[in-house]
Amino acid sequence: MKTNRLVSALSRATDSAVGGIRIIKLPPTRMAASGDNDLEEFDAWWSKVDKERTDQFFPRDFMWFDKESKKLVWSCALTSGSTDTEGYDIVDFPGGLYAAAISRDQDDEDGERVYAAIKKWVRESGVFALDERPGHYAMFHVITPDEAYRAMGFRQLDIYVPVKIAQK
Repeated sequence: MKTNRLVSALSRATDSAVGGIRIIKLPPTRMAASGDNDLEEFDAWWSKVDKERTDQFFPRDFMWFDKESKKLVWSCALTSGSTDTEGYDIVDFPGGLYAAAISRDQDDEDGERVYAAIKKWVRESGVFALDERPGHYAMFHVITPDEAYRAMGFRQLDIYVPVKIAQK
């Protein structure tokens, strides 16, 4: 019951007048990326690196589907001075504006619904335009801490769609 009420509340929030959509700006940065490596191996490395952080105020890791290589890529922003990526690719993340909203993790139908809602909201906003292009993809990040996951029974997923200010 608790899970169904939470899912219903999440759905209503995403369907509200603003669509539960927020605009954020991510800065350009260097990132380590999984590249051709196994995602589980990258997860083990990234989890170890993330535990060494002294701040936990914002996410540093994101995933996206790379349309050119046709595979899922996981990346994490490197802290200044980071040099040892244990062989993982270093990529220059361009940063930029993103429209973001929450979906239910591991629920592809909900993820597709939220992704479509974000894109529709952007198209109808009159203020923003989609900015998806090679190397600048929609991304996602699991945002639920373990204790909330245990209480809710599922994790939440932030979906980020790149946008730019629309030409007038």
